[in-house]
Amino acid sequence: METSSYEEQLAREGEIWGRAARDLAARIPPDWREHRKRLRHNIVFQGANIDEFLNHIRPGMRVLDLGCGAGWLTLAMAQRGAEATGIDISAESLNVAREYYESIRHEVPGSVRYEIADLNQVSLTAGTYDVIAVCGALHHLTNARHTIEEAHQALRPGGLFWASDLLGEESRAAAVLTGALMFLLPIEISYRDKFAGLFRFGLHSPERVKAALEGEGFSPFEGAAREEDWFAVLRAQFVVQRAFHFPKISHYFAGPEMIRLPDRWSLPILRGIAALERALLRIGWLRGTGWVIYARKAAE
Repeated sequence: METSSYEEQLAREGEIWGRAARDLAARIPPDWREHRKRLRHNIVFQGANIDEFLNHIRPGMRVLDLGCGAGWLTLAMAQRGAEATGIDISAESLNVAREYYESIRHEVPGSVRYEIADLNQVSLTAGTYDVIAVCGALHHLTNARHTIEEAHQALRPGGLFWASDLLGEESRAAAVLTGALMFLLPIEISYRDKFAGLFRFGLHSPERVKAALEGEGFSPFEGAAREEDWFAVLRAQFVVQRAFHFPKISHYFAGPEMIRLPDRWSLPILRGIAALERALLRIGWLRGTGWVIYARKAAE
């Protein structure tokens, strides 16, 4: 069977994420004020990480959001008075972003501009931005090195590069823990199908769970940069001020309707999973694959 060209894969990637952006926007506006209180992974842990990042944004700053999707983070920075630009490969995601921005533009103190571009080949103007952010896009790239190098030269001296992303493959230990939780918790897979899957795959079940945990096959470029140490590239370009893990397993279970329980039950369960995961990371039983990184371009 003939392998799809890069351009065909890229178009498919854009279509998938555009559809996802449109579907989510039908339920929740692409606005951090709504995402913060209505998406489970933000309520439980990631919201605090993003709030902390947004505290670095000041009025008048020029900021860039790489892989902006439906633009909720781009808009959040503009809501703090920044001149914000969002870049994404998905035309439909950018349509969702523009439509929502236009509907509330009168109440946004900063400004927003959206552009379509392939981050693997993007060309950014040197010395332009005070802050560059990337949330969940680096692990989709086939040339993360290029993107990080472009971000470095596009920042002004002393500028902030912030990343919240995935690095490395999930371990067997993570797959075993996730599989056990999938079996115990009421999730989108019925208990009948869980038993059937366990019987069918047997000792290979952890590999199947690992693939699900990594989103294997969701889109053409899902996990494309997992084997590339983009963190090492980042350290070579920037001065890393702070880097810490965020819980990946609990993030997986916080997906839309993953745990089929009301929030009053699911949120305490997710907090418990996140606490367990952090403890296992500290003792070395798990390897962290979710990272939040604050890095600066050296001042001249």
